[in-house]
Amino acid sequence: MLNSAHLIGNLGADPELRSTTSGQAVCTMRLATTDKWKDKAGVMQDRTEWHTVVAWGPLGETCNKYLAKGRQVFV
Repeated sequence: MLNSAHLIGNLGADPELRSTTSGQAVCTMRLATTDKWKDKAGVMQDRTEWHTVVAWGPLGETCNKYLAKGRQVFV
């Protein structure tokens, strides 16, 4: 069985690129997703959740090169 999640949100900070002791690239990003709805009283509510996304190898290097704080991404 395979579980999957699709996230669309904005980056809260610039991606952070590091490398393992063997030299493999690791890019860590903080992604904010926001859910908006009206409550029973008709007042707009919103809730922001933060996700940590990690990209390895060449994908991590590409993310670090092209993504920046505030950019909208689909993971």
